[in-house]
Amino acid sequence: MIRLPGEYEKQKATIMLFPYRNDIWRKNCEPIRHTLVKLANIISEHQTVIFGVLPELESELKNNYGLSGNVRVVPMKYNDCWARDTISSVVLCEKNYLASFSFNAYGAGLYRPWDDDDNLDCDIAKLFGYDIKKSRLILEGGNLMSDGNGTLFAVKESILNKNRNPKVTETEAADILKQLTGVRQIVWIEKGLVADETGGHIDNLIAFADKSTLLLSFTDDESNPQYKLTHDIEEQLKSITNADGEKYEIVRIPVPQLYYRDKEDSETISKAKGSLSRESGDAVLETYINFALANGVVVVPQFGDKEMDEQAMIAVKKAFPDRDVVPLDAKEAALGGGGFHCLTKHIN
Repeated sequence: MIRLPGEYEKQKATIMLFPYRNDIWRKNCEPIRHTLVKLANIISEHQTVIFGVLPELESELKNNYGLSGNVRVVPMKYNDCWARDTISSVVLCEKNYLASFSFNAYGAGLYRPWDDDDNLDCDIAKLFGYDIKKSRLILEGGNLMSDGNGTLFAVKESILNKNRNPKVTETEAADILKQLTGVRQIVWIEKGLVADETGGHIDNLIAFADKSTLLLSFTDDESNPQYKLTHDIEEQLKSITNADGEKYEIVRIPVPQLYYRDKEDSETISKAKGSLSRESGDAVLETYINFALANGVVVVPQFGDKEMDEQAMIAVKKAFPDRDVVPLDAKEAALGGGGFHCLTKHIN
């Protein structure tokens, strides 16, 4: 029997990658580097953290950012630091393996090159002694969410987009995912949140606290561009059952209004051919559900809205009563196009 575990289950380690691209991260990457070191230090109090870094930046990471001695620094080659999307999930069986997919930088739209990102699974497989089973699908890990009990959730619009898998049907994609991961059913969410520059990722929409407790990004604010979508998704989730025919308990996690990039946000990022141009006035997605989950801890994004930040913390604490729930400013992650979940990858 093969099984794709839930992220809430026991983990061996968290993988992170040290940022270096100034066409994605503002102010020559300094703010995001400090944020990620804080995140790594928090998680390292609970489990192993492996921080991948370009060989030429290894001493800088170790000496200049206050990195905890609990964090293991490992030289790696990569194009950007989205560990969630470029490192594959572990499938549990008699001989565990990485269920590997090809990566093309979100439909060849966000940055170039991406060849080192596409090869990261080789480094991770060597570190943990896992085999790799490769699929012909092009997708990102942030668009796969397992309940740990045979059901896999994904956003359809990005996986079946012509910029990733132009000749793959919904049925074919589902069959490939089932064969590779051992899940019994696929739940397709039609679209991702508004302003999700990945093209739509499931980890901005849902998460699991256990096999039956599903956290959902949600808003009751009709002025929020996410209002209709989150209501539609909630109705869909209420109508389905898991692979055992049981209903999910749905926990609403607030989703903020969109942030709009200001002049400083834009002017402190370098321009590069092939990279997404991040201009003043562009909408930026912020989500609390894009948290980092590890053994004994959840690190929850904070965006400077005291009331909503607190609402999110309360909701996450209720869903994870036996874990520490730690707030951490996530502005820099959002400005780069993601969140803490995107920037970490759990290894089972």
